[in-house]
Amino acid sequence: MSDDLRLRAIGAPGDSDPEVSLEPAEAETHDMHRSDLDALKDGAAMLTQAGNRVAALAVMWSAVAIAPTDLGAHRRLAAMLANAGDIDGAANEYARYIEFMLPIGDVGRATMELAYGSKVLGGHAALHEAAEKIVNAVRALVPGDLALSAPTLPMPRLLPKAPFRFCIHDDGDRHWMQLEGGTMDLVPTSVRVLDRNDEVVETRKFIPIAPGQRGHAKIIEGEPTGVAWVVLGINDEVVAALDAGKPSPYRVEAKVGEEWISTVLVDTGCRIGRRSRIAVS
Repeated sequence: MSDDLRLRAIGAPGDSDPEVSLEPAEAETHDMHRSDLDALKDGAAMLTQAGNRVAALAVMWSAVAIAPTDLGAHRRLAAMLANAGDIDGAANEYARYIEFMLPIGDVGRATMELAYGSKVLGGHAALHEAAEKIVNAVRALVPGDLALSAPTLPMPRLLPKAPFRFCIHDDGDRHWMQLEGGTMDLVPTSVRVLDRNDEVVETRKFIPIAPGQRGHAKIIEGEPTGVAWVVLGINDEVVAALDAGKPSPYRVEAKVGEEWISTVLVDTGCRIGRRSRIAVS
């Protein structure tokens, strides 16, 4: 039997769980558990209506603590965090729920919740990490000996994503995005912007950042120091999407070696009124 702490924490089925047969004592405990959970949800709703969002969030944290797989409690907490402007907290809540689904074998629910969270929040590092865990869980469904017996069907190679910080500068009728990033393992040489039809809009070469040289973009704690920089022209549509915290309508790819790979773009807030967000192209 698994010693996974997430399995130990699951004391009752969630909103999406099938009916199970319980012994009388277990049924009584389950009813009390469900009653406590419903009381917490109702209490959070009343606190929200009264304008006490901090207390409402604390109550919902208690709800997901006693019922970590309850879909309703999880969704409500994630929505409250997002509405309060805590995008990182909301993304981490989606990732937490997904991680609870995987050890109980509910890969389908984990995948559905990843899609739902991505639709609500857009690209976020926590959701990308959750996606990788789902991929690993799916691969684990295939026995190793079966995989070895089918050499003509190799596993797809997952390309890494190059990280970049960016600033946006307004030049009257044109906006400029300055990218700084890459890593010692992913040294970019060129960058390109693609529209919705995957047509290349612009291609530019990166300029190396010498060791110890300070770039223009603000360093974000925990992020690696960049190794290259470039400036790209972007239109009002891209700026509007970034201002709204939505994925850009255009994709940015970096050339590393001989391959074009996706990028993770982190807004440094280098513009008045901008909040730090994460977008993936």
